[in-house]
Parts: sequence; C-alpha cells; structure tokens
Amino acid sequence: MKTRTFILAAALGVCASMSAADITAVYTKKVDVGCDAHHPTLSPNGKVVLFTSEDYTGLKSLNLLTNEVSVIDETPKAGFNPRFTADGNEVVYRTAIKEDGISQNDVKRYSFASKAKTQLMKHSKDMVNTPSLVGDTYAYAFAKKQAMEISINGVKKEINPIEYGYRYLWPSVSPSATKLVFSEVYSGLFVSNVDGTQAKNLASRGDFPCWVGDKFVVALSTKDDGYVITSAKIIAIEVATGKVTTLTDDSVRVDGLTAIADKIVYTTEDGEMYIMNILINE
Repeated sequence: MKTRTFILAAALGVCASMSAADITAVYTKKVDVGCDAHHPTLSPNGKVVLFTSEDYTGLKSLNLLTNEVSVIDETPKAGFNPRFTADGNEVVYRTAIKEDGISQNDVKRYSFASKAKTQLMKHSKDMVNTPSLVGDTYAYAFAKKQAMEISINGVKKEINPIEYGYRYLWPSVSPSATKLVFSEVYSGLFVSNVDGTQAKNLASRGDFPCWVGDKFVVALSTKDDGYVITSAKIIAIEVATGKVTTLTDDSVRVDGLTAIADKIVYTTEDGEMYIMNILINE
C-alpha cells in the first residue's frame, strides 16, 4: 500500500476571498494516451505534454492539438523533471546509466522539429539537475535537503531562505527567472526572490508547486493522519495577495501536476491523465 495518497477530482471553481485576481476552473476532461501516464510537464505554449512511467523510465510527449503520442527516449530516469525551452520547441532532460554498479546522469536536449538529440552534459557520478531554459536565461533550482542550489547562466549559489529550514522540496524558478517557489517540510509553501531573499509563506502545505505565469502558483494542499495522505485539493494562490482559490474536491488519486496560464494537467496513480482548463479573472 502506498504511504502517500493524493486525491483529486472534477473542478469546482470555488473562490476563497476578495482579491485583485483569481483563477476559476472552467472544464476538466480525461485524455486517453494509450498507456499509463505519470508525472506530466506542460509546454509553455500549452500544445504539448510530456509524461513518463511511474518510476520515470522513458519520456513521451502528447500533442494536445493532434492527440499524437511520440517516444522521445526510453532510457531509465529520462522522465525525471524534464524542462521545455521557453518557445516549447525543445526539451531538456536527463538520463541515468550504471557503470561498475555506480549510477551516473547526463543531460540531453531534444528538438521536436528535427527529432534530434544533443548531449548538454556528459554522464557524471555527480548529481545533476535538469536546467530550465527561460529565453536566453539558463536557470534551475535544485533541492539539497537543508539548502537549495540556484543556477543562473552557470552561476551557482546555495541558498537557505527559511531560518532553521530542515528539508526543501520542489523548487521551481518562475517564467521570468526572478522568483522561486518551494516547499519546506515543516513550514509549508513559500515564494521568494530567485536569490532566496524576501521569502513569503503562501500555505501551510503545498505539494508539486508550479507557476501559472508570474502571478499565480498552483499546488496540492494535503492532509494526512500521520501515516498516509487522507485528502488533497488543487489550489491556486495569487502570489501578491496570498489569496487561495480551491479548484478541486477529493475523489481522484493524483501523482503529478503541471500548469500554464490557461490549463492544468494532472495524472493519477492509476496512470490516467486529466486536463483542466482555467480562467484568470483580473
């Protein structure tokens, strides 16, 4: 039995309080990709969804305009944390191999137009994280338990935005590469400047946080009984005001979440994929 159970379902579009802006869930539909789908990543233009297996083996893409599924890579861990370039035309991802029993990772770049792969980083015993390419900015955030590593155009900096931070999870750089969203196990969901300054608490819990433009963060708000997750809802938070909009109720198990300006894509523990169209009211 899995120790973490995420529960989601059809959109409710419930708003929490008055604010300058909020997000409403308009329509949710299930998408059949012909195989199990887990851990989705949505392209910046909303046209392509990347997905993988439950253990991140292989990387596939779904064209949302044609419903065509393509295999990008079939190697182990290729589906772990892939990143699109800002124009959505290429994907940066990492793969894993074992040499003499030791795991090694590399980083590759894939072009949807040419179907060609190029190697950005050779296999190394060192831990590597998949970079996020924002225009001409080469940026990533990497959780290192009691700290996070931020890299902007090759300049790395270790940050610890929360005093007495014990363990950081799911850091993500905003589309403009100026903000950072992350979770801390005991303190909750936060947003800060990309250098870790001016950290602001957004929620007491927030799993799989991701950006909707630079104004909103979407995440799973969860509850547990000390052993397993008993409830989880997709919430959207306006960064400037902290206003929370609840988008789902509790009825479908989920293992991955991704979003852009007009849609949220999530996958379930049963390997199903759902697309939720959203509307930002300003």
